Amino acid sequence: MRIIYENIKKRASEADTSWGSAYGLFGKVLEKKGLKRGVEIGVAFGGHAESILRISTIDKLYGIDPYLNMKDYNDPMNLSQEEFDQLYRFTLDRLAPFGDRYQHIRKKSKDSVINVPELDFVYINSDHSYKGVWEDLCEWYPKIRIGGVIGGHDYNHPNFPGVKQAIDEFFGRFSWEVHTEGEGVWWVEKQSLNISFIMPAYNCEKTVQESVESILEGNFIEGDELVIVNDCSTDNTKSVLEQLQLKYPLIKIFQHQKNKGGAAARNTAIENTKNQIIFCLDSDNVLVNESIQKLKLFLEKSGSDVASFQGLYYFQNDKNDISHKWIFKEGITTLSDYLSGPVVPGASGNYMFTKDSWNRAGGYPEFSGALDAWGFGFRQLATGSKMVVMPESYYYHRYGHESYWIRESKKGKTSLIAIQILIPFLDLLNDEDVDYIMSRQGRYLWFENLKKHPIRVKLNSSGSSGCIKRDHYKQRFSDHLYQMKSAIYLLLKKVK
Repeated sequence: MRIIYENIKKRASEADTSWGSAYGLFGKVLEKKGLKRGVEIGVAFGGHAESILRISTIDKLYGIDPYLNMKDYNDPMNLSQEEFDQLYRFTLDRLAPFGDRYQHIRKKSKDSVINVPELDFVYINSDHSYKGVWEDLCEWYPKIRIGGVIGGHDYNHPNFPGVKQAIDEFFGRFSWEVHTEGEGVWWVEKQSLNISFIMPAYNCEKTVQESVESILEGNFIEGDELVIVNDCSTDNTKSVLEQLQLKYPLIKIFQHQKNKGGAAARNTAIENTKNQIIFCLDSDNVLVNESIQKLKLFLEKSGSDVASFQGLYYFQNDKNDISHKWIFKEGITTLSDYLSGPVVPGASGNYMFTKDSWNRAGGYPEFSGALDAWGFGFRQLATGSKMVVMPESYYYHRYGHESYWIRESKKGKTSLIAIQILIPFLDLLNDEDVDYIMSRQGRYLWFENLKKHPIRVKLNSSGSSGCIKRDHYKQRFSDHLYQMKSAIYLLLKKVK
């Protein structure tokens, strides 16, 4: 054991020589921002933890490292279990001079979260794969207070491209700046996140008040906003909205001078929002009291761009009289899921998403009639957004003879309109299924027949269903006109 311990000391010295130039950088950030309690994930030889404790005045540092040999984990730091046991002993000896300012938790990262209180900072330096960093961000993000710091090492390291990718995607959702201190050290300040509720309104004089009040009297907090766009209603909607604005002055109302449809109303609303998180509620639907903050936290900590309630509880006049329900599959919704049947989050139109995902998707498709919400959800997934469904959650969804969907679907053009939504993304779909939806037989009914005939998605190199890389969406939409002309040509050719 003595020989192993001495070898560990030698390796620690080599590690300090190799990594030492980065040791003091994060500690200076902590000191500058006055942070006092945090976690380091991936303590290894303890050099970085020692530096933080020496150069800063933090009160408590929790070190997270299981010192556990893992099979099939190819990394120079995956030591034998005997070596890990001696490394653990060495690290405790090294950090012993700092007394109870340091506490080691010998568990895996995900199993350690429950063992610590709310924190001022976390330093992530363990598994350097995209998946490993992403999971650490999701696990530890909720533990950091507003104004605290999430940071780590090896940002932009050529051997660990997944580190930067995971960090940029996780925080890019909210347009938060990733600060770099050199030597691969990075950090992000956790900021408060508020919601911009949006509501398209058209001929909803009888229902809009209940919808508005379900937001403002049970799901609204300071810093949120409600933006309503009246899409040139022909009934008394404008007057009802003005009365609501008198009662709730914080409401922002915009008027379309001509009827443009639900997609345009939603886009106008988002263009006039200030927050990075959007929740769309239609003007005849009703939220469950205190449900939105739970959904927001779920979106944040899951690392997702889109978060949906799991259930739609359908009603006509009284939300306590439920006629039937839609229940989505909980967890991740993929592009393949989306094209396998009609019961998908996007079809509801009432869910939470980041403004970044709206931008990447090119907004709601304004040519699509009542397929605007379905088309937007499809665009989000096709441009790389992560969509998740929160279990055991729901909202109240009104239905009836005068609903937007029923009015538009009676026109009999649903499948043809859906083809236009798919056109910029045809290369993501199975070639045989593209032929099917373009065929004389399929193009009028493929959308209505999704459950019987799902549209297959091509798999990428990792074996998962394809989507456009998140940074390639601008090029995709610049090619949209060319692809639409090509698809129309194919349709016309098949008609002959």
